[in-house]
Amino acid sequence: MNIPAHVHAGAYAPGTPASMQGQGAPLAAWYHGFVVAVIAAVIYTNLPVYAFVRNAGLLPKYFFFAMMVLMAPLAVAKHRQLAAYLLSPFALWASLLLLLNLIHLSSMSAGGELAGSFLADVTMQSRRALIETRIQYLLFAMVVGFVVFASVGKRWLRPMAVLAVLVPCAVLADFLLPGTFYPLDTPGVVLGRAAATFINPTMAGEVLLHVFLLACVVTPARYRGPLFLLAGAAILTTFSRAAILAWSVMFVILVASKALPRSAVAMTVLALGAVVLGMGVFESYLLSRSDFDGAADNILARLDFFSSLSVGDDSAVERAAVFKAGCELFLENPLFGAGAGATLFWSLRGSTHNQLLLFAAEYGVLGVGLWVWMVVILWRGRLFAERGLQVAMVFLFVFMSMFTHLMVDVETYWLVSFALASVGRAPGAAARQAKTARSTGRRAVATAEQAPFAWSYAAIEAQGRQDRMVR
Repeated sequence: MNIPAHVHAGAYAPGTPASMQGQGAPLAAWYHGFVVAVIAAVIYTNLPVYAFVRNAGLLPKYFFFAMMVLMAPLAVAKHRQLAAYLLSPFALWASLLLLLNLIHLSSMSAGGELAGSFLADVTMQSRRALIETRIQYLLFAMVVGFVVFASVGKRWLRPMAVLAVLVPCAVLADFLLPGTFYPLDTPGVVLGRAAATFINPTMAGEVLLHVFLLACVVTPARYRGPLFLLAGAAILTTFSRAAILAWSVMFVILVASKALPRSAVAMTVLALGAVVLGMGVFESYLLSRSDFDGAADNILARLDFFSSLSVGDDSAVERAAVFKAGCELFLENPLFGAGAGATLFWSLRGSTHNQLLLFAAEYGVLGVGLWVWMVVILWRGRLFAERGLQVAMVFLFVFMSMFTHLMVDVETYWLVSFALASVGRAPGAAARQAKTARSTGRRAVATAEQAPFAWSYAAIEAQGRQDRMVR
């Protein structure tokens, strides 16, 4: 029997040949990456809402249904890990919030004291629709969480690195060329404040921070500085005070934890210095823009906040009013709350602009507990290997909770980020990842243990050739 001498050690070990192991793995890994890339692109670009605004026939639910269909094969393939996932912190949190909404939905009367009146019936129908939509968002986030829970490694986050470049560039383009994404007369568009596909500039600022943090998981440290500066430049054009402050505090957190390299510190300081020195020129530029007519005063008032800490613009006044109303509503129903959707259908024009206050007013003490629980979940999440990135994500949630109330509604990127940042890996997935990480070491051990057996055939073959040559 002639056996080539170059056969590697372990080739004769019993078991399934390596070439026959995991033949479907490359295809499954490719499909998994494709699905996550699609979800990231759709959610973190606000594509469902953007498409609906541009074409009323493209309802947002079509996009979510399509994403659920894409995730279905992955969920079926990993169904054995479903029980473990349902006991994970994020799944329990989302399930409890979903249950609360179902209870409130089922207990809603036909209109209370005003039952039968047109206004009461319309309001009740709208509130029911909002709760049903909130439930659907939670179910979608839970499915995304399961797909991540059953995954191996973090390669599925690579699309975030691409979005960390594309999203800021889109926001900057929207500022330089107003009307690029939405006609300027579109309801909800804020003149002079860039938002790209998000309409709301504050939402755009939040997404920029989300995308950057998630991209850091798969981005080498040397590239984080330029990405952070790019995100900061885009956030500045949104003129969102909350996003600008969040970016500034995150800079301190990431530098202190060494999640950003030292070179990023110098680059950021120089960039901020250039912004401060050029503020006068920038104000003149805003006033000279004819397409910012009527918006320049609001923008300058927002910029004045950082020098005088004044909050006299319309947005700040409205936030103060709804905050007071939200506190009063909570004190009226401290235990069980006023019910899901109550703060979106009251006498004031806007809701609470505060996620913690919304949870408290609508769900009572249990809502406050849900908010605190999410802080704990994010603090103990397993996505970020670097503690600085984890602290930054916790800070982002806590801080932005004071400025937005739509985290479990139309701002679906928050729920998806919760799912990504808080869900740990399934036991089987973790074992497979550890197995892959140790593969090199095991091959070395296998070589040492099986080399005598494998090389004995090589030695026999070599000896046979030598004997034939002698003969």
